[in-house]
Amino acid sequence: MSPDTLPKVTPSFLGKTLNNFQAWALEKPDNLLSKIFLPPISFIEGMLGNNPVYLDGKRQALGLNFCCAGEVVLGEFPTLETTLTSPQARTWRLGTTMLSKDHAAVIDDGGRNVFLISLSDSAAGGQDHSAFRKCMNDYLINDAAIARQQDPTAQKLLENLATDYLEMPHSVGEAFFTDDQKGWMVFMVRYLHYVLFGIDPEKEEIAILTNLHYTKKGTLHYFAGSSILEKLKIAGFGELPELIEQVADIYENSPALANFSDNNPEYNNMTRRELAKLMVSVMSIAGLQGPLHLGRTAMGYQPLPAYQGRQTNKIDVTAHWDSLDLDDREAIKLFLLECGRLFMPVSASHRVATEPFTVNIAGKERTFPTGTKILIPMLLGMLSEDFWGTSAYSFNPQRENLCPFHMGFNSVGDRTAGRICPGKAVALEMLIDVISTVGKARRTKKAET
Repeated sequence: MSPDTLPKVTPSFLGKTLNNFQAWALEKPDNLLSKIFLPPISFIEGMLGNNPVYLDGKRQALGLNFCCAGEVVLGEFPTLETTLTSPQARTWRLGTTMLSKDHAAVIDDGGRNVFLISLSDSAAGGQDHSAFRKCMNDYLINDAAIARQQDPTAQKLLENLATDYLEMPHSVGEAFFTDDQKGWMVFMVRYLHYVLFGIDPEKEEIAILTNLHYTKKGTLHYFAGSSILEKLKIAGFGELPELIEQVADIYENSPALANFSDNNPEYNNMTRRELAKLMVSVMSIAGLQGPLHLGRTAMGYQPLPAYQGRQTNKIDVTAHWDSLDLDDREAIKLFLLECGRLFMPVSASHRVATEPFTVNIAGKERTFPTGTKILIPMLLGMLSEDFWGTSAYSFNPQRENLCPFHMGFNSVGDRTAGRICPGKAVALEMLIDVISTVGKARRTKKAET
């Protein structure tokens, strides 16, 4: 169905009211009504905004510029391209989701904030982001990690994953993807901790790492409101602070940090403990979530989103997987990027306005002050029919400009101002190996039956 034949989406009364109120409140953040109502709207709609269908539906109904979750959304492709390749000021947000400032990755009360997502670039008023990121890259995402991806231990983990795939139910929503003791999730913990930290995949510590990052869903520790749940010890939340310290201990004593040199001016005097705490948050929020999601999409655990008026959710991704040349790494990479384009593991980022700006929202020119939170909806760039044409909601790994303009790693292809996903190369290399190795096992089983 082409965009010309799609019925025009009329925004609901509630949708228009919510958009207009947020636009007004963000223009006047010091108004009492803004202070009362904007925080709960930001929290509730921030959770809803994690669903890519929600953001895309907003765009269809309200246009490319609108307000959502207490943020101004600027969705034009050129604007997104410029934003993702420019320095960014940051605050306590993960896309649309509000984060807990109290749960930043600090050492002790009064310690430094090493929570990378919240740190502004130096050109946007920050001090530590580039130095802390360089420390992380130099010690963990380095030549040694790349070498470990190619060694016999990593290859054995891939072979074990293929065996699990054959032995476990692996269709939509089944155990291969959801079991935290075997299959995809355990592979992710073992593989990435071996590659990045040099931690032996057979060590007892793997159980602790799995418990925090997957079983207890450690990502939620960083979300706004988590401190209340942890104090009330609801649904195991009370265990998270202690688990985080245990995992930080494991990271601090890992082989990758064995030769760490504290107080290096090049890293703004970052300590070993600070890097360990930084990595707990990075692994919980990004390292063990983004590739998990993309792998699940590519291997058929979850259908593509049911975007309004489209047929995207009816696309059989596994049929494309079955047609791939599994020895062609470039073809597999394009397949993964197209999966990620239509169902992004991270659909949005954010920045904070460093000066006033004016934009048209709902037919009215509005001027927002310095400090306004601005959503960076990479998802809308990936679904832009202005850029990708009428095939934007179709599955086509051979589409023109897929690599150089892909926004799935908080960049435009490899263009960045320093905030590109640091693990992009490691994640893609791992996922290419997974799709090839598991795909070959899948075909062998099909041939036998």
